[in-house]
Amino acid sequence: MNPNMPLGRQNRRRLNMSRKRKIIGGILLLLFLCITGVFIYLKAVIPPGEEWLAYNSGKITADIDRQLEDLDIDTLISEKESLVLEKNIDELQQAVGQGKLTYEELAAICLYRIKTLDQSRHGYNSVTEVAVDVLEQARACDTSRSALLQSGIQFPPSPLFGIPVLLKDNINTADIPTSAGAEAFSTFLPREDAALVRMLREQGAVILGKNNLSEFANYLSSVMPSGYSGKAGQTVNPFGPLKISPSGSSSGSAVSVTANLAPVSFGTETAGSISGPAAANSVVGFKPSRGSISAEGIMPLIQAVDTPGPIAKCVSDASLAYGALSGSYADLSGQEDALNGAVIGLLIYDYNQEDMITQLKTALEHAGAQVKELPGIQDVSVQNIIYLTFRRDFEAYALKYGLPITTLKELIAYNQEDSRRRIRYGQDLLEAADVVEQCDDGPIKGSIQEAQGILDTLFSEHGLDAVVFLNSTASATVSAAGYPQLTVPLGMDKKGVPQGATFAAEYGRERKLLELGYSFEQNVQGRFQP
Repeated sequence: MNPNMPLGRQNRRRLNMSRKRKIIGGILLLLFLCITGVFIYLKAVIPPGEEWLAYNSGKITADIDRQLEDLDIDTLISEKESLVLEKNIDELQQAVGQGKLTYEELAAICLYRIKTLDQSRHGYNSVTEVAVDVLEQARACDTSRSALLQSGIQFPPSPLFGIPVLLKDNINTADIPTSAGAEAFSTFLPREDAALVRMLREQGAVILGKNNLSEFANYLSSVMPSGYSGKAGQTVNPFGPLKISPSGSSSGSAVSVTANLAPVSFGTETAGSISGPAAANSVVGFKPSRGSISAEGIMPLIQAVDTPGPIAKCVSDASLAYGALSGSYADLSGQEDALNGAVIGLLIYDYNQEDMITQLKTALEHAGAQVKELPGIQDVSVQNIIYLTFRRDFEAYALKYGLPITTLKELIAYNQEDSRRRIRYGQDLLEAADVVEQCDDGPIKGSIQEAQGILDTLFSEHGLDAVVFLNSTASATVSAAGYPQLTVPLGMDKKGVPQGATFAAEYGRERKLLELGYSFEQNVQGRFQP
C-alpha cells in the first residue's frame, strides 16, 4: 500500500478489501454447502454400486484345504483339468467310463477352482458354503461304479450320478447351512433336505455346496445390488466384475457355472431370477412349468409362484438335470433342426437394443423358423405385491424347519443391532412386509390368472410354438403364469455384455421348449467363456 496515501483513504481501502474477502469467503462456503448437499442427496437417491465384499472366504478355503490335503492337486490340475473345463455331463461321464477321470478327481478339480477363482482376493464370490464331505461323496460314487461294472449293471445308473452340483442358498440342505443370504441364518441347518435335494442324492449327485444369492431372493432392500447378501457379500460377474451386474437373484448359481466351478447348479425363480442371471453370465437357465419340480423345502419369496430350475453351460445338461428331478427326459439327439418350420413370436420392447433384436431374428430365420414380430406383452409382475404374503410364508417356513428367529419382526430387530454388517443397504422391503396387518393372496392369484390369460391369447391368436425375447424382458409375466422358459446364450453386445435369448412355451411343453432351445444353441453357438 502507498505510504503517501492519506490515512483515511488507506483505512477505507482496507475495509473494502476486508469486505471483498468476506463476500468471496461466503460465496465459497455457499458453494461448498451446495456441493455437499447435492452429494448427500445423490448418495441418498442413487442406488449404491457393487463393492468387493467377501465375508466367508476364510471358512470356505479352510474347508476345501482340509479335503484336498492328501491329494497332489497341482499334478491333478495339470493333467486332468482339461478333461473337465467346458465339458458337458455326457462328456464327463464318458471320461469316467473310459477310466480317464474319477468322480473324486472331478470333485477335487471343482473344489480347487472354487478356492482359486471364487474365494481368492477379488474372486467371483459365487459360493457361500462347500460341503465338508464332497470327496467322500465322490469316492462313494467311484466305489459304486466298480460294483456296478462287476455286476454288469448299466453305467451310469442316472445322468447326474457322481456329478458335482451346487444349490442356491435358499434350498434346504440338512448338512450344509441354508441362509437365504441372511447373516442371521449363517449357520442354520434345516431339519431336513428340500425335496429336490433328496432326489438329487437318490440320483447319486455329489452335493458340492451352496451358491450366493441376492439376499432373501432380492427381497431385503430396494437399493441392494444384485448378488449381494449379508452372509457372503457381493457376487460379481466374471465378464466385468463390479461393472456388469451378475443379475439376480440366482446370481451365484449362474456365475459358478459360467466359471466352470461346477457342471450344473440349481436356482429358483419368482420373476426372472433364473433367466436374468443366465443371460448376464452366458449360460443356459431353465425354469420349468410351476409344479413340475417340487418347491418343498425352499425358503419362500412367494410360495404360490416360486419355482426351482437348473442352470448349466448347455441345453443338454439343463435337460438332463431337469429330467433327473421330474422323471421326464427329453431326447435331444437329432433335434438340431427343431426350429425349422417352427412358428416363433419375437417379442420386441422399445428399450431393446435394435442390433441384438436383429441378430436374434436373423439367427431364428437362418435356422428355418417362421418369425412373427410382436410388440412386447404387458408386464404382469408379482414383485410389487410380495409384501402381501411374505411375512406369513416366511414365518410358516421358520416354524416348519426350525429357524432360530421365527418372526419377521424379530429378524428386523436383530438386523438393526449391527446394521452395517447385517443390512448394509437397509431392509425397507422387510419392514414393508412386516406392517401388513392381514396377508392377502387375492392380488397374487389375480396376477397369475392375468398372466396366463395374456400368454394363452398370444399363443392361440398367432398360432405360436413358442415366444422368444431378449434376456429377461418378458420373464416376469411368464414366471407369474407359471409357464416354462429357457434362456440360451445369444452372444455379446457391442459393450461386451453377455446377451441371452429366452424362449417360453405353453404350460407343460417342456420337451418342445428344450428341443427348440437346443436347435437354437446348435445353430448360434452363442456362449462365451469369461
